[in-house]
Amino acid sequence: MKHFILSVLLCSLCCLTAGAITIPREHIFVFERNTNTNYVCYDINLQDGKLNQKEPLKAYWVLGGETRIEDLTFLDRKMAFGVKVISAGKDEATVCMAVYNKVHIRICKRNGKWVGIVKMNGHEIVLQKMFAQMKQPMNVRCEYVDVFGYDASTGEKRRERITPE
Repeated sequence: MKHFILSVLLCSLCCLTAGAITIPREHIFVFERNTNTNYVCYDINLQDGKLNQKEPLKAYWVLGGETRIEDLTFLDRKMAFGVKVISAGKDEATVCMAVYNKVHIRICKRNGKWVGIVKMNGHEIVLQKMFAQMKQPMNVRCEYVDVFGYDASTGEKRRERITPE
């Protein structure tokens, strides 16, 4: 009984301190799904103050109601949430998502801040979030992905929809 109480106390302490993680708030964009509250963050990856040309974005999971952070798994990186570098220069790179290579994301500085810009329907959109609506009940097929951000020229909020073929 003494060990059980000690175990419960230790688990409670771990749960209380688990909420104390620090999640960066300056993301290039986040990727959410309708399946749960977990999401993937994409942050700029600098090396000695310069854009890392081999891996311009760092992607990681934020899980459990923002109680923990985990790296993407090998399968996550290669088949879904990873990014592939299309081209890279000194101060910018173009990448695409591993799962869908038709939308190119240009990583660059705009007004002193790193951003991701996508071209969709004749607009350059500063990317803030992507949201995938997965088909029920298995959640393995994507119904659509909404791209949220703002027009790079006008500042107007934009939402564009990608429907996989």
